[in-house]
Amino acid sequence: MCYNVDIMKKILIILVAIILTTTLLFAFAGCGESFSKNSIMSQIDNNLGWHEGGTETCVYDVTVDGVKVGEYTSVMKSLFNQNVEIASSTESVKPTLNNFTGYKFTSTMRAEYDGKTFVKETESYATHRLEPKLSYSKTVEDGETIEIVTSYEEKKSNVTFIKNGEVTTDSAKYSASAFVVDNSFLYQFARATTLSSSVSIVVPTYNAASSKTTNSSFTCSYASTSNVVLTNKFVLNKSFSQTIASGEVSGEEVSGAVNTGVADNSGDITTSDADESGNVTVTYPNTLTASIPVVKCTFTTTKTFPASGSISCMISTVAMKEQGANRFVNRAVVRFQEDKITYNLTSVNYTL
Repeated sequence: MCYNVDIMKKILIILVAIILTTTLLFAFAGCGESFSKNSIMSQIDNNLGWHEGGTETCVYDVTVDGVKVGEYTSVMKSLFNQNVEIASSTESVKPTLNNFTGYKFTSTMRAEYDGKTFVKETESYATHRLEPKLSYSKTVEDGETIEIVTSYEEKKSNVTFIKNGEVTTDSAKYSASAFVVDNSFLYQFARATTLSSSVSIVVPTYNAASSKTTNSSFTCSYASTSNVVLTNKFVLNKSFSQTIASGEVSGEEVSGAVNTGVADNSGDITTSDADESGNVTVTYPNTLTASIPVVKCTFTTTKTFPASGSISCMISTVAMKEQGANRFVNRAVVRFQEDKITYNLTSVNYTL
């Protein structure tokens, strides 16, 4: 009987050890979940899912050393079961997607600096979890036109270069576990995640001169920063209160006539009871301001695409909209930086 008790004790010790080990393994797996492919996709669902019914248009001033040199427009549109065709300048290069459901990203940029005219257009398609399917870019600089078409299959990106009518192809592989982001919507990926630490993604990069492509590793690092001050004011989904001194209160304040330039008079405005001195507090549901609270995402890579030097973007941590607009935009990119070129948001609009 004592022998059986000893055996039972040993079995219990082993079972406890197994349970503890299993618990620790699950705990560590949970800690790493923030960096898993599935977790990133889940965050994208939470942060961009509400966009699946409409179109978002953002317009930016393009500046160099504080001087405006051009304008950049970015559009994100949700598509459902549509047939898609990329129309390049060459009849033989017109890739398609059948019954596509996901996001369509387009952008246009025109700038003049250093005595040169620079034009770039992009068109790309990704699932609602930002898995890239097809992308196209057209760059015109000093009269020379370069088109790049990228299609994606499992563990490989296929690239077609079109330069002055000449067509060449290349491809590059990546691992099945990699989270691949097309460079045309790099900043859309940054705004869709809420990671508190760095994460590695794979981004196709191109050497147009040699018509070669590489799937490069980018490290995205997120950090809270102070506010970004823009030229234009936007309405933030953030309440603002101001105290009105005794004797200055009238019915007009309640209807929104009190607006110092940092409050927005749309929505329900409330007024507190007067305090001992007769002062009241007027609270507006939204704030009108050019100072936007942001989180910064910095991209680190050994490559020099999309620009040499630093690459980063500032993402609003408060939903925002233009004055008079009906719908707020969540986690808008209010500024991004590519080496010496800065893009500052001037307009954001979301429509169904």
